[in-house]
Amino acid sequence: MKNKVVFRTHQLCILFSVFLLVLGSQSTSQAKTTTTLLESVLSLKIGMNGYLIGQKLNDSQKEHAGKHLVEGAYQDTYKFADNDLFVVVDQKSDRILALYKQKKNASKNQLKEMVVELMDLFDAPTTIAHDKILYWAFNKHGAITEDDFNVAKKIKQTGDLGIIATVKLNSEMEITPDSQEGNQETSGESIAGQTGSIYFIITSDPMVQEFITSRQ
Repeated sequence: MKNKVVFRTHQLCILFSVFLLVLGSQSTSQAKTTTTLLESVLSLKIGMNGYLIGQKLNDSQKEHAGKHLVEGAYQDTYKFADNDLFVVVDQKSDRILALYKQKKNASKNQLKEMVVELMDLFDAPTTIAHDKILYWAFNKHGAITEDDFNVAKKIKQTGDLGIIATVKLNSEMEITPDSQEGNQETSGESIAGQTGSIYFIITSDPMVQEFITSRQ
């Protein structure tokens, strides 16, 4: 009887050790997933004016942030302005979560300038929607082309593109090429006086979600 008790105790010890090993392996795997996502985002080098999504603020940027804080930041984040660029940062790690610019009552020329600024940085957009939204999408390999996106959209498999970061420009005015603007003017539809709200945001939704989850 004593030998049986010892044997069962030994079995329980082995099972418990295996359980701890599996649990540790799962934790390591989850940590690797987070690290890999962050590293993939960092490798894209998406951002502007020296600020890159996922990157930690350097000493100079952090000093500037302290002097130009903006109210209205989400929980566990802080926000600051660098000229007309707003930077959203994770409070614990000082990593950049999002960059955005916005202009209310913007003119058509200001919209055009914003489009040119983004195209200079990120080339042609991945897609355009409703003539008022430009969208650049990136996976771990880099920018997703318009052709690849359209093929995936046609077969309803855009989720398989592995999008980990995006740049989105939203305008209340239509985003039209110069040639179309000229046609509108000659047809009596002057656009010179058009104004509207415009903004763009650069971020990585999966990375932001990882940071939010880690704070819960």
